[in-house]
Amino acid sequence: MGKELMDMGKLWDMKFSREGYLYGLNPNAYLVSKKDMVPKGGEILFLGEGEGRNACYFAKEGFNCTALDASPLGLAKAGKLADEMEVVVNLQLQDLGHWKADKKYDAVMASYLHLKDPLRTLAFKEAINALKPSMSFIAEFFALSQLGRSSGGPSMPELLYTLESIKDIFKDEDVDIVELEEVEDFLDEGVGHQGDAMLIRMVIRKR
Repeated sequence: MGKELMDMGKLWDMKFSREGYLYGLNPNAYLVSKKDMVPKGGEILFLGEGEGRNACYFAKEGFNCTALDASPLGLAKAGKLADEMEVVVNLQLQDLGHWKADKKYDAVMASYLHLKDPLRTLAFKEAINALKPSMSFIAEFFALSQLGRSSGGPSMPELLYTLESIKDIFKDEDVDIVELEEVEDFLDEGVGHQGDAMLIRMVIRKR
């Protein structure tokens, strides 16, 4: 286990150690809105899935779900949620900076994945590699313009996103940018995400 994973795991273990689920039990609304882009019964990979709200929801909808995260406690809570919802989710303790996909998926999804470069670029390129042809990487992140708001997200600019930074990652990849936009929307996701927030939403399709 590398130092990066231990540091990230410890950080998120502290966040997830509170009673209940930091970001609530309901899945991310943007990911849910893209459900029909994934073949019925398809395999979805979730990056930085934390306490499992997205993976468990999609598993309940009949998808085969794999969830990666650096936090042992987050994954333990994801496993508990899966048991309570009577679904099966493949949980993997994983450092995304050193992650290599071992199979191809029908979708890769993420919500609020806080990674600095060069780890972000490595993880995003591997996410494309993990997709079957014509399948998509679907995600929502906090925009750099979220800085200073109290509705959620990191306080470090290097953990936030801009449209240009995302375009730069994918400029040499064999992909189509189906959707990439910065929006303001109201978040109601547990105690961790509450209020109006500046978000970046993306759908990147592998050719």
